[in-house]
Amino acid sequence: MAQADLVQRAKSLLDKLALAPRFSGSPEESKARALCRAELERAGFDCRELPFEYSQWPGRWGPPIAAAFQAATILAVAHMAVHRGPLAALVVGAALWIALMLASGDAKRRWTGQFPLQRERSANLEATRGNPGVWLVAHADSKSQTVPMLIRIASSVALTAIAAASFIVLLLSLVGLSLAEWVWHALAIGAVVGALPSMLCFVRNESNGAVDNASGVVAILLAAQSASAPRDLGVLITSGEELGLAGARAWAGAHARANSSGPGIKVLNCDTVDDAGDWRCMYTGHRPKRITAAAETIADRQGVRLRMGRVIPGILADSMAFADLGIEAVTLSRGTLSTLARIHTRRDNSNVFTGSGAAEAGALLSALAKELG
Repeated sequence: MAQADLVQRAKSLLDKLALAPRFSGSPEESKARALCRAELERAGFDCRELPFEYSQWPGRWGPPIAAAFQAATILAVAHMAVHRGPLAALVVGAALWIALMLASGDAKRRWTGQFPLQRERSANLEATRGNPGVWLVAHADSKSQTVPMLIRIASSVALTAIAAASFIVLLLSLVGLSLAEWVWHALAIGAVVGALPSMLCFVRNESNGAVDNASGVVAILLAAQSASAPRDLGVLITSGEELGLAGARAWAGAHARANSSGPGIKVLNCDTVDDAGDWRCMYTGHRPKRITAAAETIADRQGVRLRMGRVIPGILADSMAFADLGIEAVTLSRGTLSTLARIHTRRDNSNVFTGSGAAEAGALLSALAKELG
């Protein structure tokens, strides 16, 4: 298919997928999944829907509660440092921070599947051709938030920076450097201001989710349909990504249990592909060396500047669910600060797209899947 035809094809699919908001488990998401199934079956894939049950509570309330706890921890440390001394503040701060990290890690890995409140049902779409060792993944669901993604990321980064600054101030106090009381007051105020956007970030269903993530779905559909894609290939369209990676965690857990002694798979997740901006290949945990090396080779071959690194703080991506289980996984993304400002808002619609980004991502993914296969 000529490049112009591919871009036009990408634009057509984007418009169809991003007609309306697609909250996890909604009829609109089911329609989008049906469209994906039809496209994949035409490309020779065997498709099946895999229902799963999950809790919306962690995805809805986890981030605001975690931000509030982080701010409260910094406030407690500041109070202890002023009234009880730096050593007591360090002990209290370390205990609270460790408790937050343990609770957060447990919540991300288990609560979405097991928490008893706000139980809902949805389904993933699994498509296979041959015996796949490489899987293309993208989430079909969308959501909106009361706070745009860009501001929420800034809030997350600010809280991390203030926590680090508090630790440095504590260490300086422990070695005998006398610091004015106003320093702790400033850190406490900064923590509250930094946490407010995340604390006020509530889930809604008012975004058509064009860039997040109709663009990623279109990219993997085009990659799967490409003549250059490997014959043996898997495609997974997940649900519930916007609510704690629910679909990816359900599928990854089931796959890990069924293939505990078998060969490992490699996951190429695609999430948020704008027409402009830097290309990023992101991962969590240990660097997936084979995937990243292959990605750099393909990017050089196609003349694409691809930045390799860890997932940006404050962002969740389905690749995390696989990485948590030791499965090699990356997320391909492209965008600008303007892209982040549109995500999870009503402005995230397909009107601003030409389809070129999704078309380029499809070409990258099909070549990468073949290289890894």
